[in-house]
Order: sequence, then structure tokens, then C-alpha cells
Amino acid sequence: MSRVRGTFRRTTPIIALALLFSSGCIFSPETGEIPPPPPIVIDSPEKVIDALSRSYQERSPELFQALLANDADRNARYLFILSEPTELGETQWGWEEEVRVHKRMFRPESPDPGDQPVPPQFWLESVTITLTAQANFTERTDLYTTNGGDLDPTIWRARDARYNTNVFFGMAGETDFQVEGEANFVIIEDLTKAEDDFNGKFLLYIWEDFQTPAKAEAEPA
Repeated sequence: MSRVRGTFRRTTPIIALALLFSSGCIFSPETGEIPPPPPIVIDSPEKVIDALSRSYQERSPELFQALLANDADRNARYLFILSEPTELGETQWGWEEEVRVHKRMFRPESPDPGDQPVPPQFWLESVTITLTAQANFTERTDLYTTNGGDLDPTIWRARDARYNTNVFFGMAGETDFQVEGEANFVIIEDLTKAEDDFNGKFLLYIWEDFQTPAKAEAEPA
């Protein structure tokens, strides 16, 4: 999955995430509004990707943040791995930076105190996304402590799958972005939770980007 680098921070990415979420919304003749889609029940790795896509569709930093692993006490902290270093030499970052980046992307009008404003021409106005799994999720035993990894296999089950991605970012300025690429998502399952307790049971642990050049598309005159 490719990331357009530039304006959201010094080297902040526009994340290319894909999957058109079919919400099944029905127009309400009483209010003249489309009601919000029902909550997602995240009961599988695939549903994490559905919810991740929905966070982009709705531009919701709250939903996005809730999907990321953030359990330092049990060695499960989210990691994003870049396809190539940034101009600052970054090759990866963790939970705090990813949350900050997405808040700036989804809520550019409300930067955190001390954070640089996002120029209005780079405010995100719409997202059209498509994501296709290349294969089913399979277990990643190399991530367990028994094989030199960080995850306790009595607590976590890790699985991953690679996706083809395509996303169109509609920006407030004259230039939009069309991005195509691939990503590998590692999802962990909390085995200590009851089978029917899906609150944080499945979480995004590693997001690995595979770079494909982004195409900027200027609006027609």
C-alpha cells in the first residue's frame, strides 16, 4: 500500500487504504437524512480490515485508533513499516505517531496544541477506496516468543494477509491523489478474551507498506 508523502507533517503520509465499505444505508423520508451504518462486529481479522476501511470512509480518528494494538504490558504495540525511508531517514513508526498522523488527516481543522496547521488545500474531503485480499489470513508463528518474536502464544494469535489496494483522495485544493499499491496486515487475536467478547479481541499489530508511485491528478480547468 502506497503513501503519498508530504504535507500532513514534515514527512507525513496520506495512507492508501482500500475497501469500499457497503454500509447499506437507507434514506429516511422523515428526516431527509441517511442514517449512520450499524456498528461493525469485529469478530475476525477480515473484519478489522473492514473497520479500518470504514475509518477512512468516515474519516474517523476515533475508530482508527480503536483498531490499533496498544498493549505494552503484553508486548503488543502497533508498528507501521515503510516501504522506503523518508527524507528524515524514518523506516518505521509506532502507535503514537500513527494516531497523530491520522488525526491530522481526518481532522485537519483541529490540530493538536503545538502541532503545525495543515494547509487548507491539503484538507481531505473524500475517499474512494478498494481493497482486495490476495489470499486468506494465515498464522505467523515467527512472531511468537517461542520462535524469537515478541508475542506470547498463550495470549495472542497472529495472522497476516496481503492486499492489493487502490484509493482516490479528493483534496480541497486543485490536486487530488490516486494511489495504488499493496500492504501486508498482521492482525492479532487476544486469546484471553471470551469467544463472544469482541471488544478489542482482534487488533491491527503490523501494517507493512509496499510502495507503488502515487499519481497526482489536477482538477480540470
